[in-house]
Amino acid sequence: MTYNAFGLSRDISSDVKRLVRQKCGFGCVICGLGIVQYEHVDPEFKDARKHDPDAIALLCPQCHAKITTGMWSKARVKLAMRNPKCLQQGYSREFFDIVDDHPSLQFGGVLLRNCPTPIAVAGHPLFSIEPPEYPGEPFRFSGLFTDSNGQVTLSIEDNEWKAATRSWDVEVKANSITIREKARKIHLLLKVNPPKEIIVERLDMVLAGLRFEANGDFLRVHFPNGGCNEFTSCIADNCMIGMSF
Repeated sequence: MTYNAFGLSRDISSDVKRLVRQKCGFGCVICGLGIVQYEHVDPEFKDARKHDPDAIALLCPQCHAKITTGMWSKARVKLAMRNPKCLQQGYSREFFDIVDDHPSLQFGGVLLRNCPTPIAVAGHPLFSIEPPEYPGEPFRFSGLFTDSNGQVTLSIEDNEWKAATRSWDVEVKANSITIREKARKIHLLLKVNPPKEIIVERLDMVLAGLRFEANGDFLRVHFPNGGCNEFTSCIADNCMIGMSF
């Protein structure tokens, strides 16, 4: 573990990191990309006596490298911190690494393979997978996630994901995206295993009157009339799941 001259550890507490994410809009303050690192701006880490969320910014690895190599100045980061890119556009963003094969979707207890429209709600695709637009390009995955109030938190269009800044917290760590509605309430945990697996590991969302609940090996769909369908360890190949009421 690394410490500076004042005995401050490099490790930033989870609460401070969350405050930094919220302040920066869950993405790089300069470009808006959603894969980020935490950068002490003013004071720099070597001069810091505490981890002050107002003095720390989110930077994507590319923008961070430009700062640490001296290609860009800390003044550029300070300027971006006043009006972070993600808060301007309303989302942080990045791309999933889907290459030249049809991606699979693990949706709670259901594994969907070779399915152009894996799940549809009231006749409208919740997820869709389209073939490459041109030879040699990747398949195109699109989808939509909402929270328990029906507000869109994560949208995916042709492999580009956008996480809404109105969410309480969005954390991108390793190969996962975690979205929280409030403290200790995860509404979405989405993982990817490039180049072709997308995994909805945890979910609590409401869409078109339906509540989707996924956790580990099951997927439950709650209907407005009080009914519920549960799927456990199912495999669907070249077909789709349709939800209606």
